[in-house]
Amino acid sequence: MSEFRGIEVFSPQGRRRAAPPPRPRWRLGVLSFGAGLFTAVATTGGILLAMGGKFEASILIAYLATGASVVSVLCGAAAVVTGRGRGWGAVAIVIGILSSPPLLTKLLGWASGLG
Repeated sequence: MSEFRGIEVFSPQGRRRAAPPPRPRWRLGVLSFGAGLFTAVATTGGILLAMGGKFEASILIAYLATGASVVSVLCGAAAVVTGRGRGWGAVAIVIGILSSPPLLTKLLGWASGLG
């Protein structure tokens, strides 16, 4: 004997869930760009303090700027590789490298030997 199930108006389906809204993918790039800008500002401030004769403060600012430049380059590289703000990350890498106090020290030492 066949079992009568009645009329099925709706087919039995699982609940459909809405897709989550897309997450912004630019945050890492912008964070690295901000670290790069902080590096440039801190390096400039450290140079100005050193020119004013406040060497202890300028050394502290130089260490801070060196750390920020490392963060800028590493986060920028991560942003470029993962695609989370590639343009911002690429600019952050350039700014982080060019405004790094150790690199500027080497460049200025090399340039002083030219003259």
